[in-house]
Amino acid sequence: MGMSTGPSGGGAGSSPMVDINTTPLVDVMLVLLIIFMITAPLLAHKVRINLPQQSTDPADKSKIEQKRLELRDLGGAVEIRLNNEPVSQEMLFTEFREVGKKVKDDQPEYKLEADETIPYSALASILAAAKRSRVERIGFDNLATPSGGDGSGPPPG
Repeated sequence: MGMSTGPSGGGAGSSPMVDINTTPLVDVMLVLLIIFMITAPLLAHKVRINLPQQSTDPADKSKIEQKRLELRDLGGAVEIRLNNEPVSQEMLFTEFREVGKKVKDDQPEYKLEADETIPYSALASILAAAKRSRVERIGFDNLATPSGGDGSGPPPG
């Protein structure tokens, strides 16, 4: 198996020689090499992801129409305001469908601002409707406190 003996003379200089049989090791290494050669190209497939690119041209930003979308909690009911005008959820979804028919360059940019007290389900339904309608430009603006006491939101009342 892995041991070979020296000359069979049995003299003083005849000590056993121990060698490792490398044939099984070479066989295993060749099998592994073949497996890796077959599987490596399969693991190297590329997934293309289109990441948004920030524009460096300040005039490019000024061409995009800005729309402010506010969500406020009115004691259990959610008020939706589009450019400081109250709108119903159905009207907002209709606008999303109309905007989604346009190409990305012609779509306005929606800035979503919500109170901390807004239920997640209300926010998620608006974002899901925007995605279904293919609205490309929607993002979050500075989130105001519920009372508007930090100066960023409209005065209460």
